[in-house]
Amino acid sequence: MKLNERIIIFFLHCMSFLAGRINPHRRVVIAQKIGGFVYRNITTRKYLALKNIDRAFPDKSDYWKIQILKKSYSFFMEQFLFFFGFPKSYNQTNIQVENKILIDDALKQKKGVIYITGHFGFWECNIAWFGKQNYPLTGVAQKQKNKGVHQFFIKKREWSRIRHIFRKDSLEKMNRVLDDGGILGLVSDQDAKNRGVFVRFFNILSSTPKGAAQFYQHKGSVPIFGVCSKEGHNQFLIKFKPIPKGSLADTETFTQAYTQLLENEIRIHPEQYFWWHNRWKTSPQEK
Repeated sequence: MKLNERIIIFFLHCMSFLAGRINPHRRVVIAQKIGGFVYRNITTRKYLALKNIDRAFPDKSDYWKIQILKKSYSFFMEQFLFFFGFPKSYNQTNIQVENKILIDDALKQKKGVIYITGHFGFWECNIAWFGKQNYPLTGVAQKQKNKGVHQFFIKKREWSRIRHIFRKDSLEKMNRVLDDGGILGLVSDQDAKNRGVFVRFFNILSSTPKGAAQFYQHKGSVPIFGVCSKEGHNQFLIKFKPIPKGSLADTETFTQAYTQLLENEIRIHPEQYFWWHNRWKTSPQEK
């Protein structure tokens, strides 16, 4: 490991130590202060995020859109501190789970489970919950370019006993998770360029990953959608929902179904969506 990578990982571990000493109330206060500072002073992707909110909610006032963006900065700073505080921060949480039986029944079928989610809510809490409940989750993740950062993030997530496969790994590894009756976690809400399928997301045709649909078509594994939202002070709700059977016929209807489920959750808590992605980068004309 290079010297700069060693320095970065040391810095990250120091931040982790400090974050682990923050109680939930203090974490919210600090997140609001940092979020406010970043909103005012760091413009990277700020206007892209505001543009995305405007496209998703065209009927809302400019004031409402700006307030949602400000709240989003604070929200994701809170999740950042929450993640850095693992495992202490997780052990302080109050988590409720809706429709856990869907996961349990799916695993009993021994066909594997395709767990579909998005960049919404406290997804790090969602991931950790699977591991702490001894569910065999393997998440498909993006490999970080900096080796020190990569090792830190993987170690932070795998403390709960979940596992990772990386996007450039072979499909054989992903298929093996399903063949072994495990849970393959897919975050499926980013722009997929010309490789995606176009479905409506906030009534805008959006290039969307079709991997979840293809795994279902090839493996017959059970698809389940889920998110973890923050419902109150240190109160989290993990929701599991089935992909409607009538939507499993083809790639487009399958992808539209889970995309609509994600949109429904965002409409409830718009400040909990990661608006900084260039979600509508690819237009249907570029396909």
